[in-house]
Amino acid sequence: MTDEKDIKYQKSDNKSVDENESASEKIKEGVTRRDVLRAGAYTAAALAAPFIVNTGARVEASTTEPVHKADLIVIGSGFAGTFAALEARKQGLSVVMVDKGVVGWSGMSPWASDSRPFDPDIYDRDEWQQNMAMNTEYVNDRKWLDIFMDESLDIFNTLHEMGAHNTRPFERGSVVFRQELEDAGVSLVERTMITSLLQDDNGKVCGAVGFTYDDSAEPTKAVVLRADAVLLCTGAGSYKSPGFPIWGQTFDGDALAFNAGAKIVGKEYNDTHPTFAFAPAAAYEGWRWAQSVKGAYVMVGPPDKLDGGLTLGSALGVYQNGVSRQLGVGPGGEPPPPKDGPIPESPIVKDNRKYLGKGYLTQPDLILDLGGPPEGAGEDAGFGHRVGGATAGMGVHKSEGVFCSDYSGAADGVEGLYAAGDALGSMLCGSLYPGRGFSSYGSAIQGRIAARNAVKYVKSVARRPKISQQQIEAKLAEMWAPRNVEQGYSPEWITATLQNTMTPIHILYIKEPRRLDGALASIEFLRTQCIPKMIARDGHELRMAHEVKSMLLNAEMKLRSGLFREESRGTHFREDFPARNDNEWHCWVTVQKQKDGMLMGKHMLPESWKPDKSKTYRENYPREFPGEMDFLANNPQFTR
Repeated sequence: MTDEKDIKYQKSDNKSVDENESASEKIKEGVTRRDVLRAGAYTAAALAAPFIVNTGARVEASTTEPVHKADLIVIGSGFAGTFAALEARKQGLSVVMVDKGVVGWSGMSPWASDSRPFDPDIYDRDEWQQNMAMNTEYVNDRKWLDIFMDESLDIFNTLHEMGAHNTRPFERGSVVFRQELEDAGVSLVERTMITSLLQDDNGKVCGAVGFTYDDSAEPTKAVVLRADAVLLCTGAGSYKSPGFPIWGQTFDGDALAFNAGAKIVGKEYNDTHPTFAFAPAAAYEGWRWAQSVKGAYVMVGPPDKLDGGLTLGSALGVYQNGVSRQLGVGPGGEPPPPKDGPIPESPIVKDNRKYLGKGYLTQPDLILDLGGPPEGAGEDAGFGHRVGGATAGMGVHKSEGVFCSDYSGAADGVEGLYAAGDALGSMLCGSLYPGRGFSSYGSAIQGRIAARNAVKYVKSVARRPKISQQQIEAKLAEMWAPRNVEQGYSPEWITATLQNTMTPIHILYIKEPRRLDGALASIEFLRTQCIPKMIARDGHELRMAHEVKSMLLNAEMKLRSGLFREESRGTHFREDFPARNDNEWHCWVTVQKQKDGMLMGKHMLPESWKPDKSKTYRENYPREFPGEMDFLANNPQFTR
């Protein structure tokens, strides 16, 4: 373990966020609007001429900067990263936290508002397990759900003690979490993109390299970090969809872990958050309530057996019936509101009223959601009704990422590497997100667990593994490569081509082998032919270059996983296999790096997790896929 003096603090070029700043001012601090506007200056020319001259080309020298040293590196500063770093500091480790944006403002944590703590005094544990299993189609990890039920109420109380319940979601990270991290002595390295993990000759992860990309005040610099372990809290990712406010999330953690030899899981499943029919790029408008709600926002009741989740319903409706943008008429739209009077209560809302006034729900200042939409979430501001597909490539919360088989947060087969939150493929939510309230608390719980196990590992390390300067130089040369290419493809053009390849409904949601193979051929061409010739004219474009590398790697994993799983389940639909097959595919699909490509694998699940054999197929799987019944009639072995 290192002494405190070994930690070097790198100040952000952004000032600390003040509680009284407006939301619009705060948004400018992270990897969001500022960087999008910067990139916009290049876009038109880049798309019109894919092969262009790098007017900012220069040969980058290797770093002579001192190495940042700590016991543990935490990459990411959301719920998972914050709880991980605080737990590691509590147990005596020195911690460096690295964030591609600004601590408290990056990723999805600023948008998280709801929670669903399990209180054993009012809820039934078996009911939660059974409902979750049916809703997520029997491939969720039941032990992770047990852990969630054991620890979620403690997370609720910890957030209350921090003062997080007295702030709005946007202030929770930038004010509360940041202050907690600084008070705990966590060293913060911000606006820095990590591009590679460092490993010794035995494959042990013991550091990382990256660069500061904001070169508006000073030149882009290399950043080298050494530690005994690395904990990925890098969150989810998407293909920079304009309809969802996570443009800085580009599967970087999955790419780091995959290239280090870790297995990745859950790539065949999709998140299906909605956006607006008439203004699909109005990302912030869909979260107006999240910017204004203040207090502990609590989902009342257990997860439902079928309702409340992010299913493929909208995409399947379009597939079967075509597209209509009229309110309440076409697939993808919600039912029309009543012309007069309030919206009637759903059966779920009525049933959840029985929990009011019990257990922790008696605490003052709680904002209780019985299962209806959050207040203000239904206001469309003239943008039309909600339609699916806003996230464009994002996986299911807690069900996509680094594979860990022993509930420690450690990456299988890669010593010294840990993951938590949406960077960890825990499969807490299985094949689809079952309803609000599991993501942020799940991340916090997993962050603490991964940190506890990382602490044990670090304290067992006799001496830090050695890394040669030659290896560091090789990683840095690869990192700087787009700055040194004099003529080639812009990352904007490659990103746009990736988006056009991966986000159509007939690739991402409605899958068929010929179409997936065609998309895979395009993605492979971009990875092998265009990426080596990609240019970066400044630090921001260098960040975008490495982001599109991560997105392309994810796209290949997603396509190969979709081809590999020859059944339909949850948010994975295959036209040629439109039914569940518990005999062959009651498993998780993994992807791992090998010399000549990607190694696909199955992790079979316990027999006890399968649906009740005494019930019929339709009783166990009430959601019907298009063509499913005809397919089952011709393939009875699927239901045996």
